Amino acid sequence: MKKKFIIGMLLVLSLFMVACSNKKEEAQGEGKVLKVAVSEDTTTLEPNALSDDYEENILIQVYDTLVKRNSKGELVNSLAESIENPDPQTFKIKLREGVKFSDGSPLTVDDVIFTLQRAATSDRYKSFYGKIDPNSYNKEDDLTFSFKLSEPDAAFLNSLSHPAVSIVSKAYVEGGADLTIAPMGTGPFVLDEWIQNDHATFSVNENYWGDKPSIAGIEMKVIPEASQRIIELESGGVDLAYKIDPSEISNIEENKDLQLFRRLDNSIHFIGFNVAKAPFDKLEAREAMVNAIDTKTIFETVYMNSGKLATSPINPNFKYSIADSLKPNAVNKEKAKELFAAAGLGEGTNLKIYTSDNQQRVNVATMMQDQLKDYGIGLSVERLEWGAFVDAVRNKEHDMFIMSWNPSIVDAHYEIFQPFHSENKGKEPNVTFFGNEELDNLIKEGISTIDDAKRADIYKRAQELINKEYPWLYICYGETLVAGSNKVEGLDLLPKYPQELKDVKLLEK
Repeated sequence: MKKKFIIGMLLVLSLFMVACSNKKEEAQGEGKVLKVAVSEDTTTLEPNALSDDYEENILIQVYDTLVKRNSKGELVNSLAESIENPDPQTFKIKLREGVKFSDGSPLTVDDVIFTLQRAATSDRYKSFYGKIDPNSYNKEDDLTFSFKLSEPDAAFLNSLSHPAVSIVSKAYVEGGADLTIAPMGTGPFVLDEWIQNDHATFSVNENYWGDKPSIAGIEMKVIPEASQRIIELESGGVDLAYKIDPSEISNIEENKDLQLFRRLDNSIHFIGFNVAKAPFDKLEAREAMVNAIDTKTIFETVYMNSGKLATSPINPNFKYSIADSLKPNAVNKEKAKELFAAAGLGEGTNLKIYTSDNQQRVNVATMMQDQLKDYGIGLSVERLEWGAFVDAVRNKEHDMFIMSWNPSIVDAHYEIFQPFHSENKGKEPNVTFFGNEELDNLIKEGISTIDDAKRADIYKRAQELINKEYPWLYICYGETLVAGSNKVEGLDLLPKYPQELKDVKLLEK
C-alpha cells in the first residue's frame, strides 16, 4: 500500500510539474506582439466603404458585429445576447451587458441603431440594410430594441454578421472622428498605427468585454511577394504568413519549425471580362475566351490543385449551389477560333489584362498570354499595386482582370448580388460592368422568398443564366493557406482571408 501511495504521489507531482511547465511556457509567450505577413493592403478603413478582404482583415480585430460566423460555419451571437425573429419582418435584439468601446464608453442601443442607419443610407450597403423601416425602431431600454423590415429578406439575419455593420460609437463619429483612418470599436484590439501599403500595428483593448488576448498586440506587415513572406517566416521576422503559394506547401510541411493551416474556403477565383466595351461587349468574344483558355492546366500549375475547379458562381460550400452537378470548362480550340472570328478578333489583336500585385494572379495572366498566342492574339499584362488596380478597373481601363470573390455574408444571394446585379456596376467585384434584367429579377425574387424549395429553384435558374452569359471565366474555388511558426497556437482558421487573432498564443519552444 505504501509503495502504491508513493507512486501515486510521484504521479501527481509529475503532472503538477508538467502543468506548471505548460503554464510557464504559455506565460513566456504572453506580452509578445504577434507579427503577421499580409499580401496586400486596403485603401480605407470605413466599414460602409468596405470592398475587399484586406480592409476586413483590419476591421475584424477592432470591431464586433451583432452576430458572426465561427470556424464551423455556424452563425453565433457576438454583441447580441439574443435575437428574436417572431415574423419574417420583425427583429428584437438584446445586447450583452457590460460591453464598452475601447475609449471606455458603454455600448448602448443608440450605437447599434446609429450603425444600422449609417449602413442603410450608405451608397454601397443600402441594398443590404435599406429595408429597415427607420420609423420602426422601438427602444425598450439601453440594451433592448426592435425594428421591422419594409419587406421580407431571407438573408437579413446573415447580413448582421457583415463587417459593414461593425458596431461604431455614435458619439465618436458625431464628434468628428474619421473612420477611414481611425476606427474605434468594442473588439479585442485597438489600431495604433496604419501606414498604408507598409504596416498596421495594434495593442490590446483594455476595455474588451471578452477574454483578453494573451498577446500584447499585432503587427501586420504588407509583403506582396509570396516567396518573401515565407522567407520572413523562416527567419523569424513574422509568426504568421497569409496567402501561401501552393508550391510552398510541401516545403512548409517538411520544416519542423513551421506549421500549415489550410481549409477549403468560400472564395471563387476568376477572370472577369469588361462587358462595357469592345471586344467583350459581345457574347461571342467572352465565350471564345472560355473555350480558348485551359483553366485546368492553370489550376494544376499555378494553384497546384489547391482548392477545386470552379463551375458555378456560387461556391459549393453555400446552400443552393449547383456547382457539384456541373463539369468544369474544357478547351475547344476549333470552337474558340470560330467564336473569335465571329467577334472580329483575329491575328494581330491585342488585349489587356489587369492584375493586382499578387504573384499567383500574375502567373495566371502569363499562362493566358502564352495560350492566346495559338490564336494570334497578344495579351498585355498590367500588374499594379492593389489600390492602383482597383482605380484602374473602376475606370474601365481593362479588357480583362483577375480577382477572387468571397462574400462576407454566407448566403447565396450575396454570392451573386454584388458581382452581377446591374446596380453594382463599377463596384468591386462587378468591374465586369455586367447587368441583366432577367437576372436582376431573379436576384430580387430570391432575397424576398422565405420558402426554402422556392429559393433553391430561383438560385438554380440564376446560376444557369450567368453560365450562359459568361461574365466570368472560372478558375477555382479557393483554399485558405496560412503558414505559421510552431510557436503559434490557437489559430482557429476561418474559411476566408481575414482571420480573428484574439485567441492566438505565442509559446516558447
